[in-house]
Amino acid sequence: MDSYKQPPRKDEIMIKRGFWTKPAVKIGFAFVIGIFAGFMIFSFLVAGFKEDQDAASEMKGTLYNSGSYDNMKTADVLQYEGPVAKAICNVRYSSRIVEVRVELSSAAPVKMSIDFEYNNFTLLNTQNVSVNDQSSAMAAGNFIQINNVGDNKFIFQLLNKNSLPHNIGFTIYQNDSPIFQNSVQVNKE
Repeated sequence: MDSYKQPPRKDEIMIKRGFWTKPAVKIGFAFVIGIFAGFMIFSFLVAGFKEDQDAASEMKGTLYNSGSYDNMKTADVLQYEGPVAKAICNVRYSSRIVEVRVELSSAAPVKMSIDFEYNNFTLLNTQNVSVNDQSSAMAAGNFIQINNVGDNKFIFQLLNKNSLPHNIGFTIYQNDSPIFQNSVQVNKE
């Protein structure tokens, strides 16, 4: 007979892991939360940039009427009269618009450059009040250039993005040499 008896076998205690405790599920969940958070942050940033663009696009193609020009504050009136050219630059501003009226006369070809900071102003409109066929105006992100011969008048409207004090520079060139240079500060208060 068998004197040795094997002890009774105990069932092993098994711990079942739940679905959320598996490492792959945790990593996947963290990845999805990260993507969602990134998307939300990106949406808020894009909305902030879009507001600036919408303000400019709402105003494009429309000129403020002459009554609004009279209600604007005068920044300065620059006058230059030399042997080659004569210029009058009248700059007025409000909390949303800066309007520059330029009267430029010259017998010989001259260039006028109006410089401003792109982060502070955006060109909305250019109006040629009286321009002959020998003159032209072109604009880029931060400047306006007028090529002139004869008597001409222009109106330029800039979007006043932040209403902080900033300078707008005016330079007249003859043969690529500056003959007049000055600046006007807007948003003085």
